[in-house]
Amino acid sequence: MAHHNAQHPDQNKTQNRARICARGGVALAAALFASLACAHTVWLEPLADTTGGYEIKYGGHEGKLETYDSAKIVSIDVYNAAGDTLDYQRTDGRDGGNAQLVLPPAAALVAIHFDNGIWTRDPMGRSVNQPMSAVPGATAATNALKYHKTVLQWSPIVTRELDQRFEVLPVLASQPRAGEPMQVRVLLDGKPLAGVKLGRGEEGDAGETGADGIATFVPQPGVNRLWAGKRFAVQEPQYTELSYEYLFRFEAR
Repeated sequence: MAHHNAQHPDQNKTQNRARICARGGVALAAALFASLACAHTVWLEPLADTTGGYEIKYGGHEGKLETYDSAKIVSIDVYNAAGDTLDYQRTDGRDGGNAQLVLPPAAALVAIHFDNGIWTRDPMGRSVNQPMSAVPGATAATNALKYHKTVLQWSPIVTRELDQRFEVLPVLASQPRAGEPMQVRVLLDGKPLAGVKLGRGEEGDAGETGADGIATFVPQPGVNRLWAGKRFAVQEPQYTELSYEYLFRFEAR
């Protein structure tokens, strides 16, 4: 089945723009819960036996992969070097299998939005994929939103805002060189976001954005998976923390 600019309404598009809460008690509860609900990303991996084929993978630390409900994939957009959207083939896996894509030869950039939903910690410390109202005694929950880009061809499209709510953009459109610093800009709702940690996995130990939303990252030879993430304590009826995570995949020269 062909897809063209396959977008769906962002079910958590603004959540009332997630009012940030400075109350220490809420922030502490969110911090204790964050390690369970977050530190997971979504990304593309090429399929060795399919021309233009890719698999959408999801997982966390130490290379551990997890199954996911394909309905959590909110949108997939494929662009050519000029910034035009392209059709592609998508197949959703059965019985926990991952979604797969077949991209046209002109594909230069793929952007994905993955909504992992609300994860609540119950009084026993278990993580449940339900809002707080569905978990008796719960006091902390995280709304976990994931975004991704894979660069297949370097061109000005990689520096163009694609209206992802949380977005990572290279400052320059030229392919980075391994061992040489590159700059990336991180935006939230189209505005520069300070204090965003960068990492090579999910450790957040490879830089941090300044007031202009820009940080420096030093790519390694070959494929790089640049992680970016930030969490906000919030006052919402169904969760106490809003988590954004990003994985920007590209190859360095």
